Amino acid sequence: MSTNSNPYRLTRDVTPSDYRIFITPDLKEATFAGRVEIDVDVHVATSRMTLHAIDLALGAATVTSGGTAYRSNEIVNDETYETATFIFDQALPTGSAVVEIAFTGVLNDLLVGFYRSTFVDSEGTTHTIATTQFEHSDARRAFPCWDEPSFKATYQVNLTVPTQLAAYSNSPVTSDIDLGNGQRTVSFAPTMKMSTYLVAFVVGPFEETAAIDVDGVPLRVVFPPGKGHLTELALESGAFALRFFAEYFDIAYPGDKMDMVAIPDFAFGAMENLGCITYRETALLVDSSSASLAEKKRVAEVVAHEIAHMWFGDLVTMEWWEGIWLNEAFATFMQVLCTNAFRPQWKMWVGFGVDRDAALQIDGLHSTRPIEYEVISPDDTRGMFDILTYEKGGSVLRMLEQYLGEQVFRDGIRHYLSTHSYANTVTTDLWDALEEVSGQPVRDLMNTWILQGGHPLVTLENGVLSQQPFAYAPSSGASAIGDSWLVPVLTRSLLGGETSRHLLAKDPITVSDSAPVVLNAGGSGVFRSRYGAAELAQIAGHVGELEELERATLIADSWASLFAGQITWDAFIATARGLGDQDEPTPWATIATAIDFAHRAIDEPQRPALSKVVHELFDHQFERLGWDGREGESELTPQMRAIVIGALGTAGEDLSIRAEAIRRFESNFMNGDLARTILRIVANQNRPGDYETFLERYRNAASPQEEQRYQWGLAEFPDETTALDAAEKCFSEFRNQDAPIVLGILSRNETTGPSVWRFTTSRWAEAVEKFPPNTLTALALGIPTFIRDAAFADQVEQFHAQNTLSGEQRTVDQQIERMRIGLTFADAVRRQI
Repeated sequence: MSTNSNPYRLTRDVTPSDYRIFITPDLKEATFAGRVEIDVDVHVATSRMTLHAIDLALGAATVTSGGTAYRSNEIVNDETYETATFIFDQALPTGSAVVEIAFTGVLNDLLVGFYRSTFVDSEGTTHTIATTQFEHSDARRAFPCWDEPSFKATYQVNLTVPTQLAAYSNSPVTSDIDLGNGQRTVSFAPTMKMSTYLVAFVVGPFEETAAIDVDGVPLRVVFPPGKGHLTELALESGAFALRFFAEYFDIAYPGDKMDMVAIPDFAFGAMENLGCITYRETALLVDSSSASLAEKKRVAEVVAHEIAHMWFGDLVTMEWWEGIWLNEAFATFMQVLCTNAFRPQWKMWVGFGVDRDAALQIDGLHSTRPIEYEVISPDDTRGMFDILTYEKGGSVLRMLEQYLGEQVFRDGIRHYLSTHSYANTVTTDLWDALEEVSGQPVRDLMNTWILQGGHPLVTLENGVLSQQPFAYAPSSGASAIGDSWLVPVLTRSLLGGETSRHLLAKDPITVSDSAPVVLNAGGSGVFRSRYGAAELAQIAGHVGELEELERATLIADSWASLFAGQITWDAFIATARGLGDQDEPTPWATIATAIDFAHRAIDEPQRPALSKVVHELFDHQFERLGWDGREGESELTPQMRAIVIGALGTAGEDLSIRAEAIRRFESNFMNGDLARTILRIVANQNRPGDYETFLERYRNAASPQEEQRYQWGLAEFPDETTALDAAEKCFSEFRNQDAPIVLGILSRNETTGPSVWRFTTSRWAEAVEKFPPNTLTALALGIPTFIRDAAFADQVEQFHAQNTLSGEQRTVDQQIERMRIGLTFADAVRRQI
């Protein structure tokens, strides 16, 4: 649909250039009042001016042009298109003008627009914060505006707040005036030219770190009182990222300062508001001395992701929301690149293999989608914020970078950003920039990955590469999986030599590398791999010679083949045995996942046989790793240790492991990577009083990560009464930002999951009204685990067909399709174990 014919888009009869926003929040009453002055250009003489506004009480609009003031005499609100049309007695003349509108609104509890957040301090006092979340189309809930990415303008924000409260926005403070009545007005410098969804303002009883100078950019972390000791990693990684991206893009940071603000209630992980990035607390504040590696990586990665957006998203912005995938995919790619440079010992690209595989697990379903698709309404946009945008999109960019070469790719990105700074683009603008620099057919190549769903299965057989679409099962109807791709395939001989680069189209091509040959060399290809019998025999004895990511990819592709019914359980376990003693959490995590699904599938009498397999795979690993870290071990070894102990303590039914987990739990000695594993093992044993201890420790947690460990750990208890009590707390105690995720995790419990699903669906209308719109798909997290009872699966599918989620139903449909494939997998595994 063209811009002109899309009813959700505004005309360009009037366009803004500069906003002056005046906001006075009343935190006690959860309301706000405001006024906006907007410099505009009237391109067509008109008596009607339409802009975006929703959930606001608007006054008349005054338009001043050429010394004459024009006042509207009627306002027509359209709730469907979220617009307000101001009607005037006479046509506004063309040329420059100033629009002025007063308004009032409510600080909502849905974590969108201008909303309310609360926290309780160490003395038990509740405090209120007013903060914003405008992506994707919610600036219109805070002030009337042209709320589309292409209407770029500058924004000068003025906040009138209680004297004792702090105030933050995108730019530095230019004045702070005490009004003498318990209020003060804080004014901020105008921003650069940018889109409305990047505007931010935050008011509350915050504290902040001292600013550190990052090559002229002041960087601070802002946080609720008493949490300053949790800011060190965020500051270090933030300073690194600012320097890394300024050098990588060869463009100075486009803002004037950088505040990273921890918000107690936040629906996303973080939001890339220029100069005022807002974060969920778990993504910014961490105690590095007690956190797991995954928890520390989470902070460093999210910080890098958001700072990358300052260039790719804020400086250069998509023209309309179908391009949001590129913003998020590129920031995902860059977060891994930056964090890998920040902490090389974390081996970020190997770990990213897990994320890529999670995306391919969805992309191998017939209900997948193209990475880019037509977006008409805001509801359509909401469906973009999923694993296919972030992880598949980021993986495709990594594959392209490895094919073109890292320096060529970087030079193409620099060319793109410098050409389009402060402007808007469409996806093909990036392909054209990369094509111009590389001389490769980037547009044609990437169109096959972006404009159709799915991915190929690439086969190396008898020295020949070929492709076909990969799917977990035959299609029973329409399929979004494509037919063929231009596939960048890297191969290498284990005898040595250069890596070979191939561009595989529909026709097979011959590989000239000497056997044994590694398919998907380096592990960056976004496809499943299959070796012919001869090639598999040649490489079988050389698994230890593969690179770490290549081994991880081999295991991931084997798990995909097992789940699709293309190989047997014994064949998968035989591949797993080849891993040896390397401390490589990524492939071992995949093996643990496969064991978990098998445990869900089999009948009780078969569990000793599965336990025997677990011990065969993991006993030796535990003997060499033990419970406690050793001097000189890598930072990845504790993750490996946690996977091993977790498998032995659950599916392995190891009594000594379970006893030691209880001992450590009772002594509350559970820092680092083992903490979640110990909690899982303890909860699985369902001892009297442990659930209450989990709740107590959750309520008195010393860090956001500890709070999350115990909250999520509630989902591991195999007792229906306990599970339903935790589910009830999602409606009565837990924060709205957390409750849908906790309900989803509770529904994944092997024993009590179906009961939690029934509980949640019995309160579906309440959940949809209560929880933030962009969190509702988390309620479906448990669906793919319902793989034992076909009749119950029918009930699940029927309910979700009748109770759809606007804009995000595709994600639910994908979970249902994976459940159906899981039922077939479970039938096969029960026959094979």
